[in-house]
Amino acid sequence: MHWTFAEDLSGDVVQIEESEAHHMLHVLRMKQGSEVTLFDGRGNIARAMVELVTKREVDCRVLMRTQAAESVPEGVTIAVSPPKGDRLRWMVEKLTELGVQRLILLQTERTVVTPGETRLEKLKSAVIAACKQARRPWLMEISPLTDLPAVLSTSRGSGDSIRLAHPGQQSQGEWWRTQAGEKSLLLVGPEGGFCEQEVALSMEAGALQVAWPGTILRTETAAIVFCGLLLAAKGEPEVRPAR
Repeated sequence: MHWTFAEDLSGDVVQIEESEAHHMLHVLRMKQGSEVTLFDGRGNIARAMVELVTKREVDCRVLMRTQAAESVPEGVTIAVSPPKGDRLRWMVEKLTELGVQRLILLQTERTVVTPGETRLEKLKSAVIAACKQARRPWLMEISPLTDLPAVLSTSRGSGDSIRLAHPGQQSQGEWWRTQAGEKSLLLVGPEGGFCEQEVALSMEAGALQVAWPGTILRTETAAIVFCGLLLAAKGEPEVRPAR
């Protein structure tokens, strides 16, 4: 069943407008009587039926509501310097599919991309599209450009474990594993990497430097690979010895 995003699922009839209505009408070719799954990005899901169709709006009558359980472990935030062009949108889509909870656009000394409000709205659209494709009822939060000291200060206050993706030093052990319930922050720099002062600042905050062996990853590749490892480790079931 096709998924459609709606900000508010509280009413018996949910009105779908703008781009979502256009997609339902002109891409999915939905008509009166078609069934659809609605989600609000906060874990609320509704099975609904198309009740009324106009040129720009679709009214859906809710048949059943459910509250989804979080399908991936909590507590993974990534702060990454925005890559250029379409690579930023692609990265946002993939991080959403993986189940990252929060993306902070990171301002560093070598950051060259500075997304404004219009770009942030387009990125939210990318998050919604990825959620529909992945059947994920939770939207990834995107925070605007924030400098590294502010990110580290907030992380220290939250007690996060910090990983700094930066080439030049071999990662020690299974760095992606964390304690049960521990929150993780992953820092990924721009194309030119973090400067020496930023690396030192992160290490002073307790960051563990990690790198992919034998090569240097692009910003978006590092974000996907390292987040995937962190999320996979958090999702592994606890193994208890037999009694």
